[in-house]
Amino acid sequence: MRAVNGGHAQRYPLALRLLHWLLALLLVLQVALGFMAEYAVTPERSAALFPLHFRLGMLILCLTLLRLALRLWLPVPGADDATPWRGWIRSGVHGLLYALALLLPVSGHVIWVWMGADRTLFAGVQVPALFVPPADETGRALAWYVHVYGAWALSALAVLHVAAAVSRQIRHGDRFIVRRMGLARLPGRPVNGGSARHHGAGAAPPVEE
Repeated sequence: MRAVNGGHAQRYPLALRLLHWLLALLLVLQVALGFMAEYAVTPERSAALFPLHFRLGMLILCLTLLRLALRLWLPVPGADDATPWRGWIRSGVHGLLYALALLLPVSGHVIWVWMGADRTLFAGVQVPALFVPPADETGRALAWYVHVYGAWALSALAVLHVAAAVSRQIRHGDRFIVRRMGLARLPGRPVNGGSARHHGAGAAPPVEE
């Protein structure tokens, strides 16, 4: 991962910001869809929701892999934590969020293959099975536990992640979330990404993105 350090707080690249908010939305929808399917009042409703849950999970898996690859490739803002332990916690939570966002679709795929369910995504495109389920269903039970408790862990970490970002913004009063992950152009940014050549008296320098 290439970190960009500097005096001004910098934004994540646009591609990472877009994927961040898209995945946040899809993960909230996916967790809700999973619990709705698991605790549906009728078997018919559960049977209708689980295929949607599977397809959305495969989409989340692909988008998470893309976001991880871009995060490792593109320059990202350097850490601005006041104390080292905050940086360690932040990195640990981010790492766990990525791990769970990958682990949940993979464990869901294992369960889906074990059930012998239809793996068609769209237009006849099928997700490969990648393995033949053995007669012993220990692996299926393990995947189910990972999937269910992983969903709870992901939900808890997501709440912690949001709470930490909001707390940091309140403590510093610097619109941290907007500056780091906002989609609108920041005030004072030079047109077309160029550098400002002159500043009038008392004018503030452009905010870097």
